Amino acid sequence: MLFSLHEENACSPNRIMIDYINIDPNSSIPKYRQLINSFYQAIEEKVLTKGQKVPSINELSKTYNLSRDTVLKTLNELQAKGVITPKVGKGFYVNNHNITQQHKVFLLFDNLTAYKEELLGAFKNEFLKKGTIDIYFHYFNQKNFETLITESIGNYTAYVIMPIPSKTVAPIIELIPRDKLYILDRGRKLYGMVYPSVCQAFRKDIYNALTSGADLLKKYHKLTLIFSDDGRAPTDLKRGFIEYCTEFNYAHEVTTQKDIKIKQGEAYLVLDDNILVDLVNQANGNGLLLGKEVGIISYNDIALKSIAANGITTISTDFSAMGRNMADMVINKKRRHLENLCRLIVRGSL
Repeated sequence: MLFSLHEENACSPNRIMIDYINIDPNSSIPKYRQLINSFYQAIEEKVLTKGQKVPSINELSKTYNLSRDTVLKTLNELQAKGVITPKVGKGFYVNNHNITQQHKVFLLFDNLTAYKEELLGAFKNEFLKKGTIDIYFHYFNQKNFETLITESIGNYTAYVIMPIPSKTVAPIIELIPRDKLYILDRGRKLYGMVYPSVCQAFRKDIYNALTSGADLLKKYHKLTLIFSDDGRAPTDLKRGFIEYCTEFNYAHEVTTQKDIKIKQGEAYLVLDDNILVDLVNQANGNGLLLGKEVGIISYNDIALKSIAANGITTISTDFSAMGRNMADMVINKKRRHLENLCRLIVRGSL
């Protein structure tokens, strides 16, 4: 909400002219950044329009108890970005009423994989000529997560983060201005229903994907989920897998064992691509036909899996759609909670 720090002057011409400025003296966001954000918001909401005069350095400084250097830094940045322009002897005027190009996004990934590169590429393509993106990685390290966020506060118009899936990072996430925060990919239950988000619904996704392939799975008498033991794999994947196996009366196992021995008549759902390679090599070495005598499903799809070993069946979310949807949400300031599309992609290995 826009507010005045000096309501007693609210009726003066100068006061009316700049009551769209929002400065919170208790905020951790630098005052010059709050001032810049206020101008952006005023232009976006058509409170300030092209050709309109911007308040002077003296007006802003006196009204909001700001140093002249702070105000000058603000006006210089707005001028550098083409938002305002000076007129000799007259001051600054709004030069660009379309500031869709002024987005500056803080994009925090958990790590970088081939799947995340697809997401990132789609996000960046949607953002072409609409703003800039700074990309960071926390690698599931809470100290990194905290440092990256705390040092970024006040420097960006939007924060898109893949959170560490834990309640312990909630106080860190809450440092980000609520109207600028978006949750991506992970943390749907913890954070994705509180803040605007585009996330995977892991339990539902794996259950629905396996259900869609039920006829193909009938030839196997046991299903095994090879789960990651590094704490990075969503536990809802395990829940969805067990729910499916229980409902369809499958003998099943969830294991973190990396050197599992492949067996005829069984199907394996693999989260780690290194283990996937090992299982395919085992099947070939033992003369077991993929999709006939043994089944393999890999989690997350990339182009290489469509041709490897006569095609690897995958369960995968649409990472390109995730990137596009998140970019649209940020650019157009949508406050939605989207579950990203996920499906079973059937190939020879099943």
